[in-house]
Order: sequence, then C-alpha cells, then structure tokens
Amino acid sequence: MSQCPSCNAAIWIGQRYCSTCDSYLPNPGEGDHLCPKCGIRVAPQQEICHKCNASLTEMAGASFQTLTRARRRPPWVIGICLGAGLVIVVLLLVFLFNKSPRPPQLMAPPPSPPASGQTPTTSPPKVGTAPSAPMAPAPQELSGPSAPAPLSPPEVKTPAPAPPIYLVNIHYLALRDGPARSAPQIATLNFQDEVELLGTSGGWGRIREVRRDLVGWSNLRYLVPVTADHP
Repeated sequence: MSQCPSCNAAIWIGQRYCSTCDSYLPNPGEGDHLCPKCGIRVAPQQEICHKCNASLTEMAGASFQTLTRARRRPPWVIGICLGAGLVIVVLLLVFLFNKSPRPPQLMAPPPSPPASGQTPTTSPPKVGTAPSAPMAPAPQELSGPSAPAPLSPPEVKTPAPAPPIYLVNIHYLALRDGPARSAPQIATLNFQDEVELLGTSGGWGRIREVRRDLVGWSNLRYLVPVTADHP
C-alpha cells in the first residue's frame, strides 16, 4: 500500500485524491502543481481547485504558477565543495609566500690593498729584557729525630653469638637436604637430640646436629628451645 506524499496517509492503488488531506496524488514522473490560493496539490490539467473552488485557468497567467520541487544538493556536497575551496586557497597562499623574494644579504667588502704612495705601517720591535739572576735556594731547616707515632690499641674481636640450641620432641625426625618434604633425607634425628638453629625458611629450620655434626633441614614444629634449667 502506498502513502500520500503530503500527509503520508495510506492510499489505495489507482486512488486520485487523498481521503485525508484532499491533495491530488500525482503519477510517477509528474511534477507538483499547487493552488496559488490554498496551496493544495492539484492535477496538471485541472481548471478549478477542488478545495477552494478558485479558477486555476484565470490565475495561470498572473498568480498561478506551476511549482516544482527544485532538486537541492545534499548538504554534504556543499560542505565538500567549501572544504576543497579552503584547501586550494591555503595552498595558493603557501605557494605565494615561498615564492616571495627575500631581501638580499649584505656582504662586507674585502679590505682594499694599500695605495702605492703609502707605506705599510709596521709595529715597533719588541725590546728584550735581560734575564733575571737565578734565585738562591732557601736554606733547609735541620730537623731532629722525629717522635715515634703513638701505638694504636689492638683490635678486640668480639666473638659471634652462639646459635640457639633446640631439642627434638618426637622419637623420629627426618633431617632433609632442603626446606621441603620432597627434599632427599640425609639422616634421622632421635628424641631429645640437641641441634643448633642456623636459619629458617617457611616453617623449616636449617639445623646442625651437635653429636654427629650433621647439617640439614627439619620442620620447626618438632623442635623446642632449650631452657635455662636444662642440664
């Protein structure tokens, strides 16, 4: 179903006038013909307006005009043309600016040679001065035996503190090569074995078994520090 070009109302195929706005429905290819009095669309060969009953033939020579919709250029075409014109003007200005003559550079003239009648001026010779007599060396003072330097006190090295002593509080504790259960086992510690704590890492302690002088890693939860009343 088509639509009316004036009010966009639905129309039937073959319908000549719109039932909503009473405008004439033009065929494809026909121009827009409007009544100069009421402005409604009329047929090309219509003599009387079907809305205001104005005579279209009498007004054709004076005020009746067949108005056709002028094809207007879309705004983006106008914008492109204006932009191209501005670009051309800018390029012309840049070209003229680069081609403008530059002021000549002034160069200093070379010094002219002396005239034939003039004698070149020469600087007076330098008068040499007599060399000065050498100065006698200053007498050196005789110094007696120097006093001996004071002796510095000997450095006293403080012994490093001994590592803390711990006891194994379970019957069998594995001594491993690293701070992990997956590390290979070096030896097995027994209940109440004394060990020295050398360092810690993530809940594991690097210890030295005092009796057998073995160094390895064991879990800190199975070690207790030695108290002062321990024999």
